[in-house]
Amino acid sequence: MLVLQAVPQPGRDIFKLLRARIRAANTWDWSNKSRTRLKHVQRPKGGYIKIANADGVLVAHVHPKTPADLFYLAEKFTGRLVAWFQPDLAAINVQFIDDPPPRRPKKRT
Repeated sequence: MLVLQAVPQPGRDIFKLLRARIRAANTWDWSNKSRTRLKHVQRPKGGYIKIANADGVLVAHVHPKTPADLFYLAEKFTGRLVAWFQPDLAAINVQFIDDPPPRRPKKRT
C-alpha cells in the first residue's frame, strides 16, 4: 500500500483545503457520502484514495485495483496537490507499507 502525507505550512490545514477544492474539480469525485474516498473520473473502477486528517496533515491511503492503477492514482493525486496547494505545502511524504494479510473467514460450527 502507498501512503502519501501532505504536510502544510504552519497555520494551514491541507485536509480542509482539499475537501473544499474537490467540489470544483473536474477530474476527481467523491465515492462515498462522508467524502473520505476520492476516485479519478478517468478510472472509475481503478481503485480509490482514502483521505484522513491528522492535525491539518493530509494522510492519503492509495487503494488501487491493479499495479498500473497505483502509479496512475499516485501520480495524478500528487500532481494535483502540487498544482493546487504549492504555496501551502511544506512537504509531501511517500511511504510504502506492506498490505495487511487478508482476513480469514470465521469458521461456523
